[in-house]
Amino acid sequence: MEFVDDIARKTGQANLLVVEAAKASRALEIGKDTGLFSVPKVVNLDAEAGVLEFERLSGLETLLDLAVRKDRRLPELLEKAGRALAAIHAELTLPQEMKHELQAEWMNCCDDNVFIHGDFACVNVCFHDPSDELVILDFSAAPMVGRTATFGSRYFDILLFMSSLFHGAPYRSVLSWDAGIMAGTFLRGYVKAAPRVNLNKLKDNAPKICRLQRKNMWHLSRQRAPLRAVGYILCQMLMYVRFCLFLRKCGP
Repeated sequence: MEFVDDIARKTGQANLLVVEAAKASRALEIGKDTGLFSVPKVVNLDAEAGVLEFERLSGLETLLDLAVRKDRRLPELLEKAGRALAAIHAELTLPQEMKHELQAEWMNCCDDNVFIHGDFACVNVCFHDPSDELVILDFSAAPMVGRTATFGSRYFDILLFMSSLFHGAPYRSVLSWDAGIMAGTFLRGYVKAAPRVNLNKLKDNAPKICRLQRKNMWHLSRQRAPLRAVGYILCQMLMYVRFCLFLRKCGP
């Protein structure tokens, strides 16, 4: 992402940018209709040049940033993030030609399959202090699922967000990081907005997100110097175990 004055510019494959622009524009409408969140407005899409431009919002802080400094507004924002994701799952639609399924293991029964955010992590959910709004970014699918997916199990987005709260723990705070409390607050917000969601299916889908996180963990560790990689893996493995234990307790 490149920032030029009041523009956030993204470059990439034309087909991916076209889908991201459509998702972000529809999500902006959903956010306005529900009053739960905002999305940076698409100001220009040049598919031929592979350029997508959004309005740049100054003063954004990710929910991870707020968690690190133990901001008192965080619980309310996490609960709101849960309700916002439920609204996206309920209202987001795309043309048939943009309907690209997650891997087969994530395609559950019809009631659970929805158009997804695709990379709903705590670094892509922000608080905009000037407007006092929750802001959701990056409607392209996560690299771990191939960037193209737009449709599949709602539990992918839910589990990815909760996993990001655990795996986002800073080294210096790993032992005191309240990821379980944060994930529980987010989950309560989602269930409040979508009471028919079956929490037992979180457990059913847990092995899938854990496999993806293990692969991602080793991939990211190889991008670090040897000593840093060791520290990173130790920290991530601790949070991985805590995340798995948290998922075992999820349910009615």
